[in-house]
Amino acid sequence: MQVKELISVLINYQTAGDLNLDKAVVDITNDSRKVVEQGAFIAIKGERFDGHSIISQLIKQKLSLIVAEFFSSEQLQLAEKLKVTLVKVPSTYRAQAILSHQFFGRPSSQLPLVAVTGTNGKTTTTHLISQLLELLGHQTGVIGTLHYKIGKREIPSINTTPEAVSLQRYYKEMVDEKCSDIIIEASSHALALGRLWYTDVDCAIFTNLTREHLDFHKTMDQYAYAKSLLFAQLGQNFHQGKPRLAIVNQDDPYANVMAKATSAELVTYSMKDKNATVYADHVHLEGAIQRFNLHFKNKTFQVSLSMIGAYNVMNFMAAFLCLTMYYGYSADQIVNLTHKLQGIPGRMQVIDKGQNYRVVIDFAHTPDALENVLSELKEDSQGKLRVLFGHSGGNRDSAARPDLGDILFNWSDELVFTADNPRHEPVRKIVSEMVRDHEEIPYILIEDRKEAIRYMINQAEEGDTLLFAGKGGEAYQVIGDEYLPYNEIAIVEEELENKWKI
Repeated sequence: MQVKELISVLINYQTAGDLNLDKAVVDITNDSRKVVEQGAFIAIKGERFDGHSIISQLIKQKLSLIVAEFFSSEQLQLAEKLKVTLVKVPSTYRAQAILSHQFFGRPSSQLPLVAVTGTNGKTTTTHLISQLLELLGHQTGVIGTLHYKIGKREIPSINTTPEAVSLQRYYKEMVDEKCSDIIIEASSHALALGRLWYTDVDCAIFTNLTREHLDFHKTMDQYAYAKSLLFAQLGQNFHQGKPRLAIVNQDDPYANVMAKATSAELVTYSMKDKNATVYADHVHLEGAIQRFNLHFKNKTFQVSLSMIGAYNVMNFMAAFLCLTMYYGYSADQIVNLTHKLQGIPGRMQVIDKGQNYRVVIDFAHTPDALENVLSELKEDSQGKLRVLFGHSGGNRDSAARPDLGDILFNWSDELVFTADNPRHEPVRKIVSEMVRDHEEIPYILIEDRKEAIRYMINQAEEGDTLLFAGKGGEAYQVIGDEYLPYNEIAIVEEELENKWKI
């Protein structure tokens, strides 16, 4: 692609340095460590590093194009001398989205794209949609918390929703890998920071909204507004013969905020409102099978789902509406596939290595998600409910800790506190803000998470339920600035095998 073709999508910009716009651009990045000769670099001011600070160095690396919000007079002269085109824009955040969209051939416009947002349930819902589509012969691409999936290839994820340049690159790889559909988790951070600008969304799903990330959003109303941006972005255009569709959890207090943000057609799901597009009742657990009645278009279907947790019925209904109302599959087709659906790693995942107690791993880390999981397990536990937890928000959202502590002490019989993603914050401080003056049940702090897991397994007795909460299927642990490889599922399985090996 030539420079002139790449920047043709910009409106408010100025060029300087080398004014030959016919030269080639072979790659685009906002990461100074990944620049290549004849590439394009977009200078972004991040939390810890400002790309503008190294423009002079990058001009010397034979780039074709540098996009920034300002240039010094020395940089203008150097760029002209070394044949580097400089483009000045008001916002490189906006520019990176539109330029990467253009460079990679507008990939999200080439495939149906489903985006799921909400505090809880994003990962489960996206994976249910992906599984159902693949059972129906599709090849999907998935962007989310567990991993980035491109056809059969999986890439470990750092952010639920990556920044705009990486996101557009992944879309392009999905197109190249002949994926038929893209399903993404749209985090509130990504929406607020514009990571999804120039992502062509066809179907938007809202799961729920409960307290999280208020260190970033400040208030629940601002948090809801960030989520609603997905529905505003949905628009009302038709794409590949299909209308844009909004799918909303009717039972959530913020459902109307999402509904009002879009002019696209709206469908709803509920466990309370019989007038919703799809409605579930008579939900009950039989062993590890969730059974319920699903009411849709004046018909009732008996559904069995191999996923514990009543909230997974809600996640299933969101996926059900996506497959029936957006993709056009029949309700019978989808219901008949439910017995083939597999649980999501780290989401109410039961680990069985022959032990005489139940072991569950779950990602629950918000007050609402944690209470849902604990109440469900407590009701079904024969012995003690032993819980391992460490607030994931090191240096983040500390105001949630008292609520988390109240919930933990209310539902648990014994607690093991440990590190989750402490970042630069002392684990002992994080835990003290959850414990406060609670003394009603035994608890212990073991900072090393693997040691804490081993301790809890050694303490377990017949009939107990052990919940390892907070990490789920995350592939890393954030300590300081380091993202350290981590696999809770593998660690728990190994510890159980060591204890219960014959």
